Amino acid sequence: MRELNTEPLAFVVHDGDLGSPPNGSCTNELWTRRLAQFQASLHPLIYTPGDNEWTDCHAAEGAPGYEPFERLMALRATFFRTNASLGQRAIPLVRQAGYPENARWTHGGITFITLHVVGSNNNRGRVPEGDAEYAARNAADVAWLREGFAAARSSRAIMIIQQANIFPDFPPFPGGKPQQPNGYAELRPAIEQEASVYRKPVVLVHGDSHYFRIDQPLGRRTGRGGAGTPSLENFTRVETFGAPSHHWVQAFVRRDDPNVFTFRQRIVAPNVVPRN
Repeated sequence: MRELNTEPLAFVVHDGDLGSPPNGSCTNELWTRRLAQFQASLHPLIYTPGDNEWTDCHAAEGAPGYEPFERLMALRATFFRTNASLGQRAIPLVRQAGYPENARWTHGGITFITLHVVGSNNNRGRVPEGDAEYAARNAADVAWLREGFAAARSSRAIMIIQQANIFPDFPPFPGGKPQQPNGYAELRPAIEQEASVYRKPVVLVHGDSHYFRIDQPLGRRTGRGGAGTPSLENFTRVETFGAPSHHWVQAFVRRDDPNVFTFRQRIVAPNVVPRN
């Protein structure tokens, strides 16, 4: 956060996971500390939740005494109380009714969208109550995605930010393989359909696997002898750093670049792990 505050940034986005459940990510105490850090940001700061803040808040994940749905309601009341970003230089956001963590804003002719899509299979397949929550939020996410693309018709590009890695065919993937029923089965084709029709650059930024990479995992269909369908050329995935790599990724926008975005990994020197 200290390094971010020294940079001339338009805004900062945190793509989920405020810590880990055994180390307090479910607690009001840690949330209070994180909220203070976010509000102290010199830049507008937008946050989208991760599974460690609520989905994983139960005994099996090392957080006995907590209940995921209660934590979700409390999370919304703590971090998403207004129609503005966090930070000392707040910017206005469009928020989805009933799901205020889903936000949209524009900057430099680009539309930015947050989706509340989390790891741990998006809260699907653990308990019936979770399945009901998943179904409602997933429908809201897909609707918000489609609304965002419709609103961005005149934009130069779209960037979507969420916590979950939804591409199990490209390891590393949390847990090693997807769960069934899959919590991302409806979202992936919705993104592919919207990006295919949009044709202009679409970037999906996420965390979850704790593995920095930039690739094109959407739409690829392999066939015999190397033939098949190529990845969707106008879609790029950027996965940000995660513990124990405490660094950040900077996005640049150029008006004369048809791809619009370029990305640079930013290694924070005090956070570099010493090697023998």
